[in-house]
Amino acid sequence: MSKRPASHHLRYREPAHEGEAIEYLCKRVIYRGRSRFQAIDIIETQLHGRMLFLDGIAQSSEMDEFIYHEMLVHPALLSVSRPEAVLVIGGAEGATVREVLRHQSVRRVVMVDIDGQLIEVCREHLPGWHAGAFEDPRLEVVVEDGRRYLERVEDSFDAILVDLSDPLEGSPAVYLFTSEFYRRVRERLNPGGAAAFQGEGVSPQQVELHARMVNTLKSVFPVVQPYPYFIHSFHRPDAHILVPLDPAWSQAKFVESVRNCGLPLRYLSPETARAMFCLPPYLWKAYERYSRIITDDDPSPERKAGG
Repeated sequence: MSKRPASHHLRYREPAHEGEAIEYLCKRVIYRGRSRFQAIDIIETQLHGRMLFLDGIAQSSEMDEFIYHEMLVHPALLSVSRPEAVLVIGGAEGATVREVLRHQSVRRVVMVDIDGQLIEVCREHLPGWHAGAFEDPRLEVVVEDGRRYLERVEDSFDAILVDLSDPLEGSPAVYLFTSEFYRRVRERLNPGGAAAFQGEGVSPQQVELHARMVNTLKSVFPVVQPYPYFIHSFHRPDAHILVPLDPAWSQAKFVESVRNCGLPLRYLSPETARAMFCLPPYLWKAYERYSRIITDDDPSPERKAGG
């Protein structure tokens, strides 16, 4: 019989969504502070190693962040022939650009994040995430709202990766989930390019925002491929969404790209690539039920229960 943890252990409590909370047993608080935009906590947990929390919500953990970041980055880059220029919107921990820079064809990476303080905190306290990526001469870091950046510059990219935190009510991220933003992303993609988006939770209790994202992306892009995965430290299934511009994109070609990429990946493989786009029936029903498009006039809802 398992024993209850000792009551004197430090605990970090995350309000997962309405009617539920997750509690992490912790060793120590590494950093606690607040930027202009959000509360930032970095906690050393007993099971997951270091974890980053923003406004009390888990964003990433030392033990399984590789799953999240491999699954965000490589499907998009492996859907493009020799990607050279890549834009990352969000991703302050540096792990997204770490994975991008593993591709030898990449010559330029621009990382745009609104929260410069968060970038510096992660750079200091989460070295395993960025693994020195911030020192790579191919990387340019821009502290700016991601949408404003897309509207300001005329640069184009072979791949765009949108690695945002949840669009909580009042957050500037809310307007980076709308059809207007997605059109800006498409305009900045080179022909044959691809984008990938952090696609929110896909548990039956939380699926509305994900479903609305998928339908909104379908109003802008010719091919939209959501794919779920499970992160133990999040205690829920999540998803990313791949949107290649090539209308002839196929899963078979993608599997071969994974097979031939030459990268020693820890999660993505030809076997996982063959299965990753298989969706359960409840998700297909959610796409039918939550069909309303996210727009600037009707932005994405605060993360909440109600799938």
